[in-house]
Amino acid sequence: MRLFRTCVTRLRCRSVLTACVVGLSPALAFAQAAPPAPAPPPSVLEGSLAFAYLGTTGNASTQTIGLSGEVILRPDLWVVRNKAAFVRNESDGALTVESFTYLFRADGVLSTRSSAFGEYTYFRDEFAGVEHRNALIGGVSYTVVDRASHALSVDGGLGHVNEHRLVGPDVSSGTYAFGGRYRWKVSPTAELSEDSRLTGTFAAAGDWRVDNVVSIAARLTSLFSLKVSNTIRYANIPVPGFKNTDTNTAIALVATF
Repeated sequence: MRLFRTCVTRLRCRSVLTACVVGLSPALAFAQAAPPAPAPPPSVLEGSLAFAYLGTTGNASTQTIGLSGEVILRPDLWVVRNKAAFVRNESDGALTVESFTYLFRADGVLSTRSSAFGEYTYFRDEFAGVEHRNALIGGVSYTVVDRASHALSVDGGLGHVNEHRLVGPDVSSGTYAFGGRYRWKVSPTAELSEDSRLTGTFAAAGDWRVDNVVSIAARLTSLFSLKVSNTIRYANIPVPGFKNTDTNTAIALVATF
């Protein structure tokens, strides 16, 4: 009888021990799992060219053209970016939309996550009341997340803006800017990104604007991708007589190199 009780006790202990090991195995596997791998180093030279076109005829005649391009160069300890975008729309022979944006930015690497940058932007959109706007900004950017599937960076800086308007007084003032860029690699062939920027002037506390671009690109071949994007431009104090919000939704064919 004593031998039987001893065997039962040992079996119970083994059962409890087995249950503990089984219960703890997911936690142990999680603890031993390797951390997410960092994103692979980018290419020294990158470029893209996007083209969008929409035309209708018959009862209504419209034509919309969108062109954009970007070139990124990465010499030692630097990232130099040139980016431009042009949108034009005609409806029944009348020009209804025409805008042009250009960006030059140079980032000097300070550490693995931080850099100092200088940026110049040019903007023209007479249908928003802006004949032309020139802005210079210098500041610091920081990479919050840098993984193969997710990346997030933020920046902030100070500078000067000069804006010539079709109506009302022009703007020439010191300016501040805060921005962020998020990238999510949804799959090996698809990527979602969002760029947001807040800029304001010191001349008027309420004179600030927000630009936000959300896009998703799906790779068709090694060269071409299909990209859907939505751009929102909001000016808290727009040019007198003009609306404060402009939006642009586009579907474009993108060639990358």
